[in-house]
Amino acid sequence: MVKQRAETKVGHAARHARADQIAQCRDDIRRGLLAHRYQLLSQVARVEDELDWLASNVEPEVLEEGQEQALANVLERLDEHDRREIAAINSALERMDRGEYGICRICRVEISRARLDAVPTADLCRACAESREAL
Repeated sequence: MVKQRAETKVGHAARHARADQIAQCRDDIRRGLLAHRYQLLSQVARVEDELDWLASNVEPEVLEEGQEQALANVLERLDEHDRREIAAINSALERMDRGEYGICRICRVEISRARLDAVPTADLCRACAESREAL
């Protein structure tokens, strides 16, 4: 009986330690996501400023129209990529707030720590992501 209680206490302590590790991991990932989102938002603001400058300051005589349009297209594509990345970060942060971060949205299993370290915005486990890519 005493041995069983000791094992129960050890099991409880191990579960508590694991929960603390998971919480620390999520806190670390949250800080990284917030820092990356800030960086992207700053970059988007710079790109928008550059597009505004092109629209108002570049005279057709200075740059050929084709060059101006090509530069604007490149800046817009970068901007769209950054916006998608910001949306993915916001989604990951919302899943953290709801307690669903790190859980695959298809099969509901825990996403591996290695995958979350590599792709902090992942909402699918590796198996489900691979299945989806195969389609």
